[in-house]
Amino acid sequence: MNRNMKYCVGYQQGATLVVALILLLVMAMMASTALQSNVLQSRMAANMQDETIAFEAAESVLLYSEGWLSKQTALPDLILYDDWSAGSSEFVFDGRTSSKLKKQLEDASLVSGWESRAKQVTFFDANASVSSKLHAQPRVSLELTDFDLDNKKVTGSYSSGGSTALFRQLSRNTGATGDSEVILIAEYRKRFEY
Repeated sequence: MNRNMKYCVGYQQGATLVVALILLLVMAMMASTALQSNVLQSRMAANMQDETIAFEAAESVLLYSEGWLSKQTALPDLILYDDWSAGSSEFVFDGRTSSKLKKQLEDASLVSGWESRAKQVTFFDANASVSSKLHAQPRVSLELTDFDLDNKKVTGSYSSGGSTALFRQLSRNTGATGDSEVILIAEYRKRFEY
């Protein structure tokens, strides 16, 4: 009887070791999976924050350019796409025939050409605070897309001469890392009296 008990006790001690090792392996795999999940969630949160920073920068530069347009008393000087050069003082493009700026923004290989023509937020407001969190300075480009002279023959027309211009604003900005990119397109209608 003693021999059988010794044999069973020895056999069970080996099985306990194998079961313990298997449980340890399972727990290590669960910990590894939980760690990977936490790292993935952390990256997702960082990407969302970077995208939010890029969106806010793009929106702020649109607001600054709208403020600049609202202060203009006359239609800004326009420049044709083919006449533009790096030294051009005009930066509002005449886009009534086509929107080359929009096409450049949609084609990633042409973005550098758009950036050379776009204006930074500090152009519109010298006191504009540009966040140091941004990878690149926010930029916006303006183009005239429609221009209507007042029609005096229409009943209820304005008493003085004037015109209405429709501007398209294109803003492309990156977040803090440069990995996120936001492109916003807005339109701004302005009435000019003369």
